[in-house]
Amino acid sequence: MTETLLELESRLVQAKEARHRLLTGTQEVSVNMHGFGATTYSEANIERLENYINEMELEVARLKGNSRRGIIRTRF
Repeated sequence: MTETLLELESRLVQAKEARHRLLTGTQEVSVNMHGFGATTYSEANIERLENYINEMELEVARLKGNSRRGIIRTRF
């Protein structure tokens, strides 16, 4: 299923709002996955939410014609 730029940008805004609510004290938030159901995030899995936001930002940039390199993460 191909999503439009407008749909992706809308989901990205929702995800960023969810991250904001988590970081400002809300215990958990739910994000609608546009036809794929909803996912609930809590402080324990905020990293998954960050990854989701990064993936959508890359897809939005791709659809706009901007080539944005993804984040390189290292773990020790």
